[in-house]
Amino acid sequence: MRWSATLLVVLAGAGLSGCSGASVEDGTERPLTQYGKNNVLTANGAERFEDGAWHKHGQFTFRNERGEIVSEGSYKMGLETGPWTQVYEDGARGEGSFLAGQRSGPWATYFPNGVPQDSGAYKEGRRTGEWTSRRKDGTLLRKAMFVDGKEHGPVTYFSSDGQSVDRQRTGIYRDGELQVPSGAASR
Repeated sequence: MRWSATLLVVLAGAGLSGCSGASVEDGTERPLTQYGKNNVLTANGAERFEDGAWHKHGQFTFRNERGEIVSEGSYKMGLETGPWTQVYEDGARGEGSFLAGQRSGPWATYFPNGVPQDSGAYKEGRRTGEWTSRRKDGTLLRKAMFVDGKEHGPVTYFSSDGQSVDRQRTGIYRDGELQVPSGAASR
């Protein structure tokens, strides 16, 4: 009995792995559409079969359950690539590019009212170089240097007027932690 139960599992597994006579050639493409609650179209694009699996490939549009576009861009073999636009739950919008599934190059986010929120660049999916952050009213919040996705180097935080410096948070950062506050030298 034990042997026959094992044999059934092996035979069932063989049928599921594609030994049933139907095979798909690499390079075959098919449309991909997904529907959410109330039959709302939530994803629209295409898939491509390569190396034994289906991968998102080409232009895609994603929508929330209200039918509003939340993300648009392209995939190459299952990884985001090229320009993308994303709309966040609070209505803010992000724009930038992907390379092999990671954010890469200039990126910017905007508050729902259109005011710039954050701008800078990504390298291999991590913030790098100088980033500028603003408040909803457009006043300057922070200018910071980033290395490997963390504040590293000079970081300046601005008070609510957007011009005077918040000395408690401003200074030299290492790996995201304040090391030398700006007021330390004057003490």
